[in-house]
Amino acid sequence: MSTWRCSTDMPKQIEASSVRSGSMVMIEGEPCEVRSMSKSSPGKHGSAKCKIKARGIFDGKDRHITKPGDSTMISPDVDKKEGQIVSKDSNIAQVMDMDTYETEEMELPEDLDVGEGENIKFWVVDDRVLVKGKK
Repeated sequence: MSTWRCSTDMPKQIEASSVRSGSMVMIEGEPCEVRSMSKSSPGKHGSAKCKIKARGIFDGKDRHITKPGDSTMISPDVDKKEGQIVSKDSNIAQVMDMDTYETEEMELPEDLDVGEGENIKFWVVDDRVLVKGKK
């Protein structure tokens, strides 16, 4: 089984105050897409606080976190790819990466109607695969 990941790919650290809607951050060990971020102004004895609302990209669970604006968060490496379905059995498919021509078995969403020979979009995040839809 191949890993789809280059050894030089490393998650980067970003300051909580630089997080924007649509960016990816790790919260509770899960990669999440930021839905909103609000900053409170610094008080007399403290620094600005950032309230971040995000949704897990694999589990769809909402997560909320408050951090000091100058604290760091991990932004996972998201590799957006295209693949072709080589074979399909129920919702499990053998998918060939169109860049590297490696094949990997992955689970397709139940609402995705694709067949053999069709192209799909998928993301690789921390060695986990998320099928996004048809190409």
